[in-house]
Parts: sequence; structure tokens; C-alpha cells
Amino acid sequence: MVFMVGLGKKNSGKQLTSHLRQLYARLGGELRWIENPPKLRQKKWRGGEAFAAEAGGRETRAEEIREALPHIVYVIQMFDPEWDPAREKLIRPLRRGPNRPPHGWADAAYDVLRETGDWLTVREMLDRVVERHDLSVDDGPAYVQAYGAINAALQRAQGGLVNDGGQPPRWTLKSQLRGNEPASAVGEGDW
Repeated sequence: MVFMVGLGKKNSGKQLTSHLRQLYARLGGELRWIENPPKLRQKKWRGGEAFAAEAGGRETRAEEIREALPHIVYVIQMFDPEWDPAREKLIRPLRRGPNRPPHGWADAAYDVLRETGDWLTVREMLDRVVERHDLSVDDGPAYVQAYGAINAALQRAQGGLVNDGGQPPRWTLKSQLRGNEPASAVGEGDW
């Protein structure tokens, strides 16, 4: 009962069961991904060599999960005897590639805008983010994905950002806008 100390006395079985079901779903999803990786990874497509080199680490992780899952099932069934692990929807692990900024493309682009205080196109922001985080987006699909992520974040922004209305649009923060510069506020309907 050491695990239930932080859960409180009331409904501790329900809280523990809920937490363990989520843990089971995540670990089960990770195990399924390890045992049956995406076909593109198996065919030595982009990043396939690194994927193959990590096979030993993945197998070690799979063994750890296989050992832990029966214990999780046992505890869940202590509180909910009718629970069936086969009916639990597994959660696929997030695909986090090594080739992206730590907090995402949009946050990295906003950081660039904050620090430069100048008007920048999406391409210029992307180039500075890639340089700052020492990333490689030389291939077409990775570049398009990064460009699209930054562009979509800028288009969705409500207030706080302005563009110059040109083609391609250049962006800056409203707080850094000086004097009589032309600007079109994002989200204010004058697109």
C-alpha cells in the first residue's frame, strides 16, 4: 500500500486503477510499436541506419515492458476484477524525431522573433532556428514540414504578431513595432 499514500483515502482504488490503466495503455502501445515498427523504418528509408543501430536498446526496453505489464494487470484487477486488458485501447507513442527543436517549430520561431526584433519571412525564421539548434532539414519533406509548422502557427496567432502584407509576408511582434511601419495585424480581419 506504499503507492496509495499520495492518492488520498477516498476513492484511492479508482484513482490508482485509472492511473494504471493509462500506464498499461502507454506501455502496451510502446511494446506493440517495438515489436511491429513502421514499415518505412524497416526498409532503411530516411534514418533507417540509426533505427537499425538502436535495435538492442529497443529489445531491452521491450523486455522491461513485458516484465512490468503482468504486474500492472494484477493490481488493476485487484480493484476491478471485470477489467479485460484485451479491450484496453493502446496508446501509440509520439513520433519525436531527432531533427526538431526541443519545444517545437512554432516556439523556436517565436523565440527568433523575440530576439531579433526585426521583420522576418518564414524562410528566414526557419534558417535561424535550424542554425540555432544545429538541425538538418536538407531533404525536401523535412523542410516542408518545418516550414508548414511555422507558417501555420503564425497564421493562427491571435494578436501579438503583425505582418507587412507583402509577398512573402514578413512577420514581427506587435510589441517591437516602431513608428510608421506598415503592418497587418493577424486575426483582425484585414487579410
